[in-house]
Amino acid sequence: MFKVKGVIFDLDGTLANTALIHKEAWEKALDRLGIKSDVKIDNLLGRKSSDIAKLLAPNNWSELINIKNQIYVELVKEKASPTPCALDLLSYLRKKEIKTAIVTSSNKLSSGSVLKKLGITSEVVLTGDDVINSKPNPEGINKALSLLYLDGRDVIGVGDTEVDVEAYYKAGLGGIYLVKSGVPFREEVVKMYGGIVISSLCELLELIS
Repeated sequence: MFKVKGVIFDLDGTLANTALIHKEAWEKALDRLGIKSDVKIDNLLGRKSSDIAKLLAPNNWSELINIKNQIYVELVKEKASPTPCALDLLSYLRKKEIKTAIVTSSNKLSSGSVLKKLGITSEVVLTGDDVINSKPNPEGINKALSLLYLDGRDVIGVGDTEVDVEAYYKAGLGGIYLVKSGVPFREEVVKMYGGIVISSLCELLELIS
């Protein structure tokens, strides 16, 4: 592996076990509003909340987001935990003075509740509220690189969805890893964007160290 100067992480499903908690919150919010949707939520995970809500409930998306956020924050209190080796990896990177950023499509409220519960910190944290275009657009990744004062070729990106991998590829990152979280992905799509599939962050910790 090349000399890594920075790592950009996704949050939900990558550093925290919250990707499928998002799915549960969307399903409960739809049920509470009595909305039936044919759109498969699994295929939307990793995208900005407003984009997901508009696809699930075009005529009632704003109320859907508000209810989903309330449900999600409560579920986080009950169920959120770090993914295997997440805290160890972050600790190792700090010790080695390798810069980190978290770029998530979640809004500030949702991501903030997770970071607070798990005690996760990073030099840069960008949420879906901080960008106009969410993943797979590389806007958030490019913004993080700028704030870290790093060239993308010296940075690796770690996520758990196809949209993470595509965003990292478009930003020109030197290494791209998809960690399995239970969110469906197509291996051929990950490979097309130069991504490597890993079973957990423990595997990445071994590679880096």
